[in-house]
Amino acid sequence: MASSGNNANFAIEVERKYDASVVSIDALTKTVESLGGETKGVVTFTDVYYDTPDASLAAKDTWLRARDGAWEIKVPLSQGDDTARRSGGERSVFREVEGPGACLQELNAALGVPRVPTQLANEDAEAALIAAMKTLDVHPFAKFTTERAKFALDGANVDVDAASFGHGVCEVEVLCAYESQVPDAEAKIAYVAQRLGLTPLSDSGGKLETYIRR
Repeated sequence: MASSGNNANFAIEVERKYDASVVSIDALTKTVESLGGETKGVVTFTDVYYDTPDASLAAKDTWLRARDGAWEIKVPLSQGDDTARRSGGERSVFREVEGPGACLQELNAALGVPRVPTQLANEDAEAALIAAMKTLDVHPFAKFTTERAKFALDGANVDVDAASFGHGVCEVEVLCAYESQVPDAEAKIAYVAQRLGLTPLSDSGGKLETYIRR
């Protein structure tokens, strides 16, 4: 995730997921390049997701993970929005926060624990986060590796993911700095998906949602 706006460790992530089973990487590469977009190569990463035994974070649609050891947490943009899809971290709009110190503060907020003074949270942020997770009984519940083919078109990121447990998904994402920019980001995603001829997901879900179901 790239940071955005005046905050160095969070951005608003606006995303839609599409059916990867009907996406040919070779055909998508040709289409993206013919439309003036960019092919950005293939990356592989491993995600580990964390929660309490009673899924307190999932119940609040909050998702703490370490991606190749780098800490991130996804927090709903509007806690009161019940119209958005809430299953398995596949919501359309999140604040995506990076770094152990910031993740510690968001974790405490989600679980109703007082915030740690910023200076203390950042002095040895990872140690503080790990200690808090132990105290709050937060443990890994999911781990999988993803191979991702990356593209960019019209200011949007287009990723085609293949997860190690046999599930694939195509994601179109736009990052923005302010909530007021979300409608424009959603319109851009729809436009890019239309240009690429992507098919919306039907009854299948994203990677984490599918992992949880299985």
